[in-house]
Amino acid sequence: MQYILKLKYYLYNITWKLVFICVMLVLLIVGIHKNIKWVCDYYSGPLSYIIVTGNRFFTTNDDINYIILKSGVLGTFITQDVNIIQKQIKQMPWIQKVSVRKQWPNTLKINLIEYIPIAYWNNEFISTTGVVFSVSECLYNEYSSFVRKMYQEIPILYGPTGKDQEVLNNYLRFSAILKSSNFQIKSVKTDTCYTWQLVLDNNVCLKLGCVNLIERLHYFIKVYPFLVKEMDEKNKYIDYVDLRYNSGCSVRWIHNMIDPVFHAINNVSKGSHDYD
Repeated sequence: MQYILKLKYYLYNITWKLVFICVMLVLLIVGIHKNIKWVCDYYSGPLSYIIVTGNRFFTTNDDINYIILKSGVLGTFITQDVNIIQKQIKQMPWIQKVSVRKQWPNTLKINLIEYIPIAYWNNEFISTTGVVFSVSECLYNEYSSFVRKMYQEIPILYGPTGKDQEVLNNYLRFSAILKSSNFQIKSVKTDTCYTWQLVLDNNVCLKLGCVNLIERLHYFIKVYPFLVKEMDEKNKYIDYVDLRYNSGCSVRWIHNMIDPVFHAINNVSKGSHDYD
């Protein structure tokens, strides 16, 4: 009799333990199912946030929105192919590098690196790395004050098509020489005959010709203080300095920015043509 009671008690405990285990398994399965459903619903939602990082000077929010719409409706975290958006953004001519990635659960992160223009090149721009690129004219009205100021300060380079690197290199060489005397270059121009002409930040034009360019720049720096002295004494303004002579230079003066006067120095006659 006592043995039977112990057996019943044992079976009773086993039954309740099995019931408890079964209930816990059911609750665990239900919880896992709900979590899986929640995760699936979370991931199946569209990418609804866009974060753009990097120093943006030319790229507007409208540019990004247009490219994303052009690529189609944004997918989910799982389905969206970021390479498509990245390739579209990279097609903008002023973009140097771009990376696009997804951030859990519903964010698209875009990092941009733009070309920084060092100068105008003909009707386009040339970057600090020597890359020629263009910017849509319609963007100008949306530029920040910083960019507007930058556009006013960068020099203008002109030259034959395909000679952008040579003109840029010469601009850098000329700038390094003139900087020591506190001159800055506003424009550099060369033609198919490779005659060079500069305009400085004080609006003085330098005609360098096609040979001995560096020597002629040094000569201008040497004689400029004498030109300034005469300019102050006689209330004259320098229109241009012609440095193409084999010895010396000539100066075209204007009185009060109206009347032109041609003045030769260093024993160079006004009608002389012994220059290159």
